[in-house]
Amino acid sequence: RHHVQLKPNSGDLLVPSLADSSLIQLPLARNDMVQKRNLRESKVDRISNLPAHVIQLILTSLPIKEAGRTSLLSREWRHHWRNVTRLVFDRRFNSSSTLNTNEVITRIQEALQVHDGPITEFELSIAGLTPYANIDHLMAHLSNKAILELSLKFRPECCYTDEIRCPLFFAFQLDSLILRECRFTVPSWFVGFNRLIVLELETVSLPDDFFRSFLLKCPLLEDLRVSFVEGPRKLEVVGAPRLKVFILRAYGLKNISFKCTPLLSVVSIQVEEMLPLSETDISTVDMFSVFAALPALQHLNLSLECLKILAAGPVPGRLSDVLHGLEVLDIRKCYDDCDGEFDIVRDDDHLSQLKVLLCLIRSSPNLYKFRINMETCSLEGLTFERESVQLESETDCYPDPKAEDSYCPRLWEVNMGEV
Repeated sequence: RHHVQLKPNSGDLLVPSLADSSLIQLPLARNDMVQKRNLRESKVDRISNLPAHVIQLILTSLPIKEAGRTSLLSREWRHHWRNVTRLVFDRRFNSSSTLNTNEVITRIQEALQVHDGPITEFELSIAGLTPYANIDHLMAHLSNKAILELSLKFRPECCYTDEIRCPLFFAFQLDSLILRECRFTVPSWFVGFNRLIVLELETVSLPDDFFRSFLLKCPLLEDLRVSFVEGPRKLEVVGAPRLKVFILRAYGLKNISFKCTPLLSVVSIQVEEMLPLSETDISTVDMFSVFAALPALQHLNLSLECLKILAAGPVPGRLSDVLHGLEVLDIRKCYDDCDGEFDIVRDDDHLSQLKVLLCLIRSSPNLYKFRINMETCSLEGLTFERESVQLESETDCYPDPKAEDSYCPRLWEVNMGEV
């Protein structure tokens, strides 16, 4: 029962008595309890209780600068940071671009001092970075780690005069090495990367004997991708028993040869310019020996300049070692932004280059796709029929287009558009 009091000499109602005030305070107390509970829940560290592999995934997804700062949160988070095995120092590490090379390397070394755990993958890719002495110190520090994958990408300018020095070659346990914009010189005492599987060299300067000397010291190499601005003029891929992929972009070559490459299945050679050949150079060009060393070849990608190199020597009607595994043959322009127009028809030796194509096609009974960029060259005089390919001129060389060496039973796709 509620009692209402009246003021003396007044008809106004008074506030309910103290006994009745609990009716008002009850909902307020409930709201206060909910707020306190929400506050307690908001202070719960949900991330730290996640499984360790999930935390590692989160840290590797963060920019390296933010991931490193988590080590300041607690001893537990410092332990998580030490266990991050993949470190990527990219443009986000120096987003303001206010630090020079030495300052950037100093910051990286400071981060590595906190991270004293194992490192299996290390990438350094910062614009404007040059391989000065401090990077040598960094490489010396990393050589003591069990690094499996190493990627060094320096400044995008013409800096291939900057040389990668000795400390890199102490990382014998590497299975993946990527270098960009530098001079790659192999020291005489280098014994090799015995575990190296993948090697990518982009816009680098190479010694003349690189392919011969270096590949012999990497017996497990399977994937080799090279783009050089200065390097050997004679391509000799020798002693790579496990090599499966070979991709080359070069400025100028005089000769191409393969030896001891039984597993090589993907070959792409894009040459921007063929250097003038002497009589000695021409005498060393031999299509038979080039493709005899490629019994596992499945995909062949050549630029027009490669055809010119192969056409410099004798061109047979068909290779003695048939390319049974070759399924895809691509002929295309080396660089999309190349100013010059390459046209076989305007070349005095265009018939020899067409013969190279015919030789490759006729020597590939299982060829499935033949693709050629018509912006690269013209195939005037070359005709494709249902099961054969022939040259309309020079019929004395191939008198019977339906002969066995002209047979292409599996040739299904002929693409002469822009590829």
